[in-house]
Amino acid sequence: MSVCVNYQYNHMQPQVATTSLDIYNTIITTIPRHGFRSRYPTEMKLSSERLIRLVAPHQCLGCGREGVLCCPGCQEENFVPMPSRCFRCRCLTGEYAACRSCRSPLRHVWVTTEYDGLARQPLHSYKFQRARAAAATLAQNITDTLPYLPSDTVVTYVPTATKRMRVRGYDHAELIAREVAEMKSLPFRRLASRLTQSRQVGASRAVRLKQLDGAFGLVDEAPRRVLIIDDVVTTGATLEAMAVLLRRAGARDVSAAVFAQKL
Repeated sequence: MSVCVNYQYNHMQPQVATTSLDIYNTIITTIPRHGFRSRYPTEMKLSSERLIRLVAPHQCLGCGREGVLCCPGCQEENFVPMPSRCFRCRCLTGEYAACRSCRSPLRHVWVTTEYDGLARQPLHSYKFQRARAAAATLAQNITDTLPYLPSDTVVTYVPTATKRMRVRGYDHAELIAREVAEMKSLPFRRLASRLTQSRQVGASRAVRLKQLDGAFGLVDEAPRRVLIIDDVVTTGATLEAMAVLLRRAGARDVSAAVFAQKL
């Protein structure tokens, strides 16, 4: 028996045929809901991912090539490298350092590309269409942007609000962070939890800072060096709230890395 997957594309808004999307969503949401991680071995999890790719394979968001969410050629053409600069005021700096004038609790914030054009599509598919394959693509691009990091650098992530985790079935930042840690051969640890459910899309920096007051709680001892991973940075308020939490707990060197920045 063969399964026909019919993808239809326009310039920037890919649409997935209802049948294949239903198959994908049924598989990806049913397993975690029944305690997949705790009951089944890793081999079965990997088998389920292979099954998903078989019955509902991804097609490149740029050129339509089957089997990948965004092919290397489209990534190279559309993921324009972000220049090394301060993530707050955008003045040019070395190694994506936060400038002294901004007085950020973050030492560096490495940004791969601008949140624009095709670079937006993998993020949208990953967060809102359960395209978990995007995690590896985003992590690889982040890893390629990062310099050498000391071996005692602990990779962590900005935790997602639990309400959105229940909808997606996973924490999107956690999956990216785990991939980055593996690619860089660095330790991964969950260091914080999300205590609030506020939504920040479209909010100003001042509003975000108010929303983030008490938004995170420490769940583990803070290591000396930390790299915080997230998908997108806008004002930087969320990353800085995490950095402040970790620094107050004893971390001395806190930096971050993201796939894209909204300008």
